[in-house]
Amino acid sequence: MNTELSFTDSVEVASGVFCIPTDYPQVADAPLWVYLVRDRNRVSAMIDCGVPTTYDAVLADALPGLGIDPTEIEWLILTHGHTDHMGGHASLRRHTSFSVAAPLEDVIWIQAVERQWHDFWDCWPGVFSLEADRDAIVGMCGGDLPVDHILRDGEVFEVGDRRLEVVQTRGHTRGHCAFFERETGITFTGDSIQGHGISASSGTSVFAPLYDDADDYVRGLERLRALPFTLLCPAHQAPLGREAGLAFIDDSIRFVGDADELVRNLIQGAQGPLTAVEVAAELGRFVGTNPPVSIQTVYAATAHLRQAARAGLVEPLWAPTGRST
Repeated sequence: MNTELSFTDSVEVASGVFCIPTDYPQVADAPLWVYLVRDRNRVSAMIDCGVPTTYDAVLADALPGLGIDPTEIEWLILTHGHTDHMGGHASLRRHTSFSVAAPLEDVIWIQAVERQWHDFWDCWPGVFSLEADRDAIVGMCGGDLPVDHILRDGEVFEVGDRRLEVVQTRGHTRGHCAFFERETGITFTGDSIQGHGISASSGTSVFAPLYDDADDYVRGLERLRALPFTLLCPAHQAPLGREAGLAFIDDSIRFVGDADELVRNLIQGAQGPLTAVEVAAELGRFVGTNPPVSIQTVYAATAHLRQAARAGLVEPLWAPTGRST
């Protein structure tokens, strides 16, 4: 993938739009950027905030280096409720008072971290378990975070005199949203666009695309593709100009087709029950995930098995052994 732009240091990518690489490569072996938007009167909002260590490890120096006083930050705007996007809120709160805006359907995960654990991380009994990592995962959320403003598809959220249009891009989570500034064409996409996976920072693995519904995921990608954007600002990818951004979106759409074909071939070749774990392992090998079975590949595998069930190609079976078609 030609990224077109590459940012290893904090930088102003457009007037009043700052891109800040985080410490997530050291925490979880994955690239992660957060963004800050500032209007002409220095009213600022952070878009996502990394993990609990991000402020001390990065923002404490990065913000002053960019000429930003942390007390300017009036809003924390979340693209969705996952740990690496909300987890830095408590450490940020020690330096500034801010209100929180978050997508409607992810609010329950943000305000009740245990609910996120139950609904997202621990919902594959007999298939995949992260129980051994529970304390670390829950801790990475930074604690329950009250939401002051619920974001809904189509609304315009104002940061001072800047206007961010909320574009719901379901798939990665039920409520996931991107934010499009029509005046500049800048679009903050969170985890909406995942290509054929995101390479681990160490180069030893690939984080497979994660979505719980293939059709929803593609619809979200198509909504982004239809925007007259000039710059895409993803979370796990350095910012992309228009042509590279379109290519990244198209690659993400192609992945869904590739995954669907892989799963259909597995179904056609199966001599008996086909388990979600078996499908996840094949998707992991296709993407380059090490080990092949991960929460990302289990989610994608299950999304495509459900799609196949809707098409009448398989019959879902839930058994005490954990085996299912």
